[in-house]
Amino acid sequence: MPLKKQLAGLKRFANIVDTSAKDASRARKVSRSPKLQQEITDDRRTALAKNFGTVRESLAERDKIAKQKAKKAKSRQRG
Repeated sequence: MPLKKQLAGLKRFANIVDTSAKDASRARKVSRSPKLQQEITDDRRTALAKNFGTVRESLAERDKIAKQKAKKAKSRQRG
């Protein structure tokens, strides 16, 4: 393989690495911005509140089912 082709490929590879490093640096700067952090926090809080409500409802439903099963078991024992 001629030396010029090897150097051209190496330059292209170096350019790709340089571009990706710049891209990563830009992404890190954006991810640290206070506005983005606040949006992420708000989104997490909203999701957690929604999930917590769902969990609470599920636990209440389980308790209700358990009580119904207990009532049925008592009525079978008497009968």
